[in-house]
Amino acid sequence: MKKFLLVAVLLVAGCAQLTIDPCIKRYHATAPQISLGDSKEKVCSVLNPTQDGLPDTAKKPPETFTKDGKTIDIIYYRTGRTPDNMTTDDEFTPYIFEDGKLIAIGWHILGGPKTKGRIPTRINIQQTQYNH
Repeated sequence: MKKFLLVAVLLVAGCAQLTIDPCIKRYHATAPQISLGDSKEKVCSVLNPTQDGLPDTAKKPPETFTKDGKTIDIIYYRTGRTPDNMTTDDEFTPYIFEDGKLIAIGWHILGGPKTKGRIPTRINIQQTQYNH
């Protein structure tokens, strides 16, 4: 039973990876159509389709708050993947809107991502052959 569960988990993780990578490619092909000052509606209509097929575990929910009487919306788009079986902030690009207008793209205005993926350390072993 344990082997079956392990195989099932690995298959689901593999399927998630297969759906994430095409979404990331679609995002990078489409993102240049967006410019600062665009409406939230335009940005969403252009970029939301790039995220179609992403499992919920591969998404980051949007945020909304009020600052100085203005509504701030942050929408996160999946733009990268670190093969560490975690979903972290650095795998997304935030789009920040003020009263429905795009004012920033990226983490700089938010102070950087709070979580980052862990790239596995690879150990390179070189074998040297000696001729005796």
